[in-house]
Amino acid sequence: MAPEDYAKVSALSLPVSLIVAQASSDTVEFSDGRGQALPLDQVALRAIGRLPLSSGGKAHLAQLAKLWQSKLDADAPAEIPLEMVDTADSRAKVLEWLVAELTKAQQQGAQRSTRFMRELGLLRQQHEEIQASFQNLEQFVYRHGPQHRKLETTLSPVAGQLPITLRNGSRLVERLPGSSVGLSDIAIQIANETPPAEGVLNVSLQSPDTSETLAIWQVPAARLTQGWLRFSLDRALGPDTISLTLSLSYQGTETIRLASAVQHPEPRFHPDLDGQPVETLPALQIWRWIAGARAPVPANAVIQVGGKNRLRRVERDSLATAINLETLHDTLPMFQSGDALLVHVLPDLTACGVLAGLALPGMRQVFASILTRHPEAPPVEYQLALLPQDQRPHLPGRLPAFDPALASGWIRLQPEEEGQAHVLPPGPLDGPHDIYLMTRLPQGHSSNHYGWSTFSNICLQF
Repeated sequence: MAPEDYAKVSALSLPVSLIVAQASSDTVEFSDGRGQALPLDQVALRAIGRLPLSSGGKAHLAQLAKLWQSKLDADAPAEIPLEMVDTADSRAKVLEWLVAELTKAQQQGAQRSTRFMRELGLLRQQHEEIQASFQNLEQFVYRHGPQHRKLETTLSPVAGQLPITLRNGSRLVERLPGSSVGLSDIAIQIANETPPAEGVLNVSLQSPDTSETLAIWQVPAARLTQGWLRFSLDRALGPDTISLTLSLSYQGTETIRLASAVQHPEPRFHPDLDGQPVETLPALQIWRWIAGARAPVPANAVIQVGGKNRLRRVERDSLATAINLETLHDTLPMFQSGDALLVHVLPDLTACGVLAGLALPGMRQVFASILTRHPEAPPVEYQLALLPQDQRPHLPGRLPAFDPALASGWIRLQPEEEGQAHVLPPGPLDGPHDIYLMTRLPQGHSSNHYGWSTFSNICLQF
């Protein structure tokens, strides 16, 4: 209403709040009956109609309608006809108009709500379809793509630094360096020359910001051998940055020694060992992957408790450790591309590489891509096999006899023909097994020139 009509409108005692509009040439100011200023966005939500009680007020509100259109790009609230309020029963007429307008607004609101719920349902359906498509794409890449978690940070052991010793009941808590975004794996280095006879190492990843435990790993004493011990998450951590701490507690006989890295000058980064600060940081490695996504777990990593990730991939650093059965001392070379192991076919013997102990208990399947990478190579036969770790030959060049249920059989491939070798044991493995990668020439062939026979993309299903 216009300021000059306020007294008359108040006298009608209408059951609605009154808003006074004061318009100038280029602005409009609104206030309630007490003179309290009201912002335009509030008025736009609350206004029902314009009520003029005089010719001056009508002109004033007409000017307001033009400014409303220019400011909000919407029609101004409807105007109560002047002749309606110019009668003896003006209050009844105004109330009748208000009821009609409120009923119409309620009907329009119900229609909008119905339309909104329908569109929300369609949006939810489209979102679920997009999620399903993304999961299918992720599953395809997960199973077939050459993806590897990326090593980002390494705090290498420093010669001469005393190791950090965990005794029975000891607990070490350290703050992890760097961002949490995309963190997928953590590794510590065990300094023990021989593992303890009995015991278990419990490891947990926690966030002090959310008081949440993000992952738990349990490592039996037999796996606490000298070298890096890697812990993998099912999925990389999400895109939200949080603080992270790594907690290690040991219960068992003897002691566990952790290799030490650099000394940190800031006390807030000092690890806490049984309530006492330690100036040296444990040797540490951190891997990252796409935030919130998953990649196959490395074959030699420890899987988190309750993890659903059942596919492990033999990564390049593990593939490069394949023992040459011909010498039992040397390792086989990687192919020049760096993504495959070269088990070069021999003219009169079976060439064989051994991946020591990578087929861990519980494994149900192992498969590998096989390919001879030269167009002028001879045909090559490939075989993939498993053998219990304690049955590994002690004499160089001696090929063991394999259980047919733990071997793929010989697969003949032509040059540059892609193939796969599969081994499906009759049941989950009950102990660690070596993986044997073998090549030979078929009968009737004697030349191994350009016999660049390779194994790659070796995966283990648990």
